[in-house]
Amino acid sequence: MQHVNRRQFLENSLCAAGALLALPAVGSAAILPGIETVVAPLITGEEKNAQPDLWALEIRFKPVRMIQVELNDPKATKTGKVLVWYLGYRAVVRSTSGVPDSASAEDRPIFVPELTLVIDGKNGPQVYHDRVVPSVQAQVNKRDRHKYKNSVEIVGPVPKITPDGSKALASLDGVATWTGIDPDVVYFTVYFSGFSNGYRVTAGPDGEEIVTRRTLAQKFWRPGDRFEQNEEEIRLQDEPKWIYR
Repeated sequence: MQHVNRRQFLENSLCAAGALLALPAVGSAAILPGIETVVAPLITGEEKNAQPDLWALEIRFKPVRMIQVELNDPKATKTGKVLVWYLGYRAVVRSTSGVPDSASAEDRPIFVPELTLVIDGKNGPQVYHDRVVPSVQAQVNKRDRHKYKNSVEIVGPVPKITPDGSKALASLDGVATWTGIDPDVVYFTVYFSGFSNGYRVTAGPDGEEIVTRRTLAQKFWRPGDRFEQNEEEIRLQDEPKWIYR
């Protein structure tokens, strides 16, 4: 299977090439077809007092979906169908985001998203990191009839503020893809990191500093089994929450 760990790709390619300075294509897109969950920045006064430069984006995400893709297996000479889980999202800057309303991209924060899927397994958590798989991305874009960027391509300055009530959004549209998901999964959580620069420093049990990041957590459950897995089985569990982890 030809996939690249997002962090490795960024470190080895983007940072070396200075790609963080490049502007991603940002357009005003109409609302995507289908259901979106919309989560406001929700910055509290306490957070702002503790971190005056705090910013957070509005997050809009579609349901977790599945797609069968034929990928090369690096351990074999054959190709085969692989079940890939994916989630399409949009990041939007609002007046409550705490982002400067600057026409200059250099004055706006850099968006570096990281979406992690964590299964609440019987033997402890199972962690799945977003994978950059260009062939999967192409098929997802074709299926959803939208041009999503992967978590490497989308890195760059956040867009300008979209006024409240505007029908057109200046958004960064991305997709996270995960492979090798445990077919027995029932409960899992998707963590959205990089959509805020918020952080907290607390003291650990041995007096060491522990830094946690402001992250959006959305819980899901799948009341199915390992046979004939279907994306329609995946459902939201509870409301999305901004947490520090």
